[in-house]
Amino acid sequence: MEQISKTFNKIKVESNILYIIATPIGNLGDISIRALKILSSLDVLLCEDTRITKKLLKNYEIKPPKLIVYNDQSNKKQRQFIINKIKHSKSKFGLVSDAGTPLISDPGYKLVKECLKSMIKITHIPGASSLTSSLVLSGLPSHNFFFGGFLDKSKIKKKKQLENALNLNFTSLWYESPNRLTETLKLIIEINNDALISVIRELTKLHEEVINGSPSSVYDQISKKTKLKGEIVLVISSKNQVNYTKEMIFDLIKQNYSKFSTKELALHISNKTGLQKKIIYNNIIEYKS
Repeated sequence: MEQISKTFNKIKVESNILYIIATPIGNLGDISIRALKILSSLDVLLCEDTRITKKLLKNYEIKPPKLIVYNDQSNKKQRQFIINKIKHSKSKFGLVSDAGTPLISDPGYKLVKECLKSMIKITHIPGASSLTSSLVLSGLPSHNFFFGGFLDKSKIKKKKQLENALNLNFTSLWYESPNRLTETLKLIIEINNDALISVIRELTKLHEEVINGSPSSVYDQISKKTKLKGEIVLVISSKNQVNYTKEMIFDLIKQNYSKFSTKELALHISNKTGLQKKIIYNNIIEYKS
């Protein structure tokens, strides 16, 4: 604790800079020492919803700075007002979104663009992001990926987005509403049921869930749930991307060996990889011997 306190006290917070600060996406413990020091030192904090930001600050017993709403409805005049304040006052300014890293599917990029035009220094305080967390948890290829943002509400436009995603030679990630997820999964089944997908929900929270497998197997699991809440991240990979070697299969077996029976483990890995359950089962028997 003493070392944490020393680190905290060494962090400097300056004026005439816009601090872009990542905040937790669910678990309030996912915030850095540097982010807490800066939040406690700011004079003005730009945020999407003052109520959500106040809850975060209260959790860490940080006296709220002046909170200014900056969201999708903020216009060029408001951005210019903010830029003038950053540039000509000695106040310390920060920007947060409701959760996660600002600017990722977030209106903050317009403000940053104007700051750069006005020669205002910006800096990023790294932290939680549902994008990177979902990529890590999906188990799908992560060396090359595409982020598409929110899937379109229009069924026709969404189908086109999904067709393009399923033709990619790399993994793609999308945000989707829980109310539209089953419709989206049906579209993927219709386009290419040989793909591999992952549905990730309640990230970093108590009921965090990752559902992997073919589109039809994921749909079957999702359709049994009475109600889904929160933001959904959908990760898509065309099946032919991954050429699973015996070493890779053994590694998956080793990772999950203590969690399942042999039959359950074979099904789990089959859903994850798209490989036949019988092949996985035989590999498990070989791994045991």
